[in-house]
Amino acid sequence: MATPATVLARGRVRPHLNLEPQCLCHQPKTIHAWRTAWRFAATPKASFHYSRRSSQNRERFGSRLRHALNDTKIKWSPIPVGLGIGFLGLLQFYKTQKREKERLEKEAEGEPRPKKRPRVRPDGPWQVQVMSTLPLKAMSRLWGRFNELTIPYYLRVPGFKLYAFIFGVNLDEVAEPDLHVYPNLAAFFYRTLKPGVRPLDPDPNALLSPSDGRVLQFGKIDGNDIEQVKGMTYTVDALLGKHTPASSFSSGRSEPNAKVEGQQHSTGKRHSHEELVKADEEFARVNGISYTIPNLLSGGPEESHVNPKIEDQSAVHSSPGAVSEVRADLALGEKPWYSLLSPDNKTSLYYAVVYLAPGDYHRFHSPANWVVERRRHFAGELYSVSPYLQRTLPGLFTLNERVVLLGRWRWGFFSYIPVGATNVGSIKINFDKELRTNSLLTDTAADRAAEEASVRGEPYSGFAEATYSGASAVLGGHALRRGEEMGGFQLGSTIVLVFEAPIADQTGGRRGFTWSIERGQNIKMGQVLGHIQE
Repeated sequence: MATPATVLARGRVRPHLNLEPQCLCHQPKTIHAWRTAWRFAATPKASFHYSRRSSQNRERFGSRLRHALNDTKIKWSPIPVGLGIGFLGLLQFYKTQKREKERLEKEAEGEPRPKKRPRVRPDGPWQVQVMSTLPLKAMSRLWGRFNELTIPYYLRVPGFKLYAFIFGVNLDEVAEPDLHVYPNLAAFFYRTLKPGVRPLDPDPNALLSPSDGRVLQFGKIDGNDIEQVKGMTYTVDALLGKHTPASSFSSGRSEPNAKVEGQQHSTGKRHSHEELVKADEEFARVNGISYTIPNLLSGGPEESHVNPKIEDQSAVHSSPGAVSEVRADLALGEKPWYSLLSPDNKTSLYYAVVYLAPGDYHRFHSPANWVVERRRHFAGELYSVSPYLQRTLPGLFTLNERVVLLGRWRWGFFSYIPVGATNVGSIKINFDKELRTNSLLTDTAADRAAEEASVRGEPYSGFAEATYSGASAVLGGHALRRGEEMGGFQLGSTIVLVFEAPIADQTGGRRGFTWSIERGQNIKMGQVLGHIQE
């Protein structure tokens, strides 16, 4: 048996070199050739000793590893619940995206997929630049799927109470006190309130807050500009759209030459279809209705046109009570044609912006008696609408996805704009049967419309338009009472109001529209934004 000294000596012995040529024809003839032959002859024996030592080292390491694994106690750690839910949400989002893609491919068989619209890259600080590169719409769809995941029964009460504690939700106002009833976050976000917790201001001439939230901005529109923050503005055309909508009463109607009696609208008698049509024709002669919308959207009457592609998307008919009440309220604004030329009868455009935080009541309501005639859906981006980003990103509300509801009220033009945001792309309108926001279908339709406009050599309008004329033959739109629920969205977002109202009397009188709010004020649905004194 070899001793350690012998093994050490063997390791230092120079390997034997067999340099004898096997054949005279292959004998090296130069010094370089001799060195090459010696190197190749020495390699096999030297590698044998080295490989044997490395195998011994590997065996020793392997045995140590086995002993370490056998002697170490394994401690199992549970996976965090949030991580597991996030994984399930990601998996569900992947499956949903795959199903929607397959459905789109089926519906678009034979049609080439349109080229995507170029994304808007806004200017701003590095936070805005980073946000503009993120797939915000896909992230919002993923968040929506996550919100729809069913929460385990035993986690609902502590989870919703934790959410209420973080975001300041008043659980005493919730219509359903048993929190187990809400299966997921989406249902809790879209919760209803107990009757009477949001009383409406009794003044019929008051403009009400459309939702719970915080007043970010309000004021009078000078020219065509709306102030986002101090020193930063955006245009009315960019917010509502540049094309002038056609009046609901412009096709096949006579010129205004008569006046409708107020008591005819307030009667409770049942009318036949012919009488309703006659009342509709008489109501169409109101001078203050047909001229306000074209004047607002920077287009004269000659630019007004009816798009034959615009479809009626009325999901439900207006209730007879709402039609009667709104029609009577609109009739109060009737004036002779010559009164429009009087300097004492002046109106202007006003705006108000209400921000809904994640803990606020997420449904929105009608701020006045008015008629919704048209809807415009802008399939834009989904930037955050937080107060910080409103101070740093110019034209934020003109970039984001939004639904513009156009109509009229007693004092002229009225528009109502729910604006989407990151994780809040889902906007619901109760009386619209086809509206889909933050959807691959609407994005594809917008891409196709932009491509078709480019082929025609026309600029893309940026929106898809629909009408609600089928909701009421009398009013030509969907009638909404003050305080009536209109729809809602998830988590939190913003509502912008742009409306026409009489200018306040500058001589010290109390006539005209005056605000009753302050910037930064927290407000509840049904409280007063402003008053109109007659």
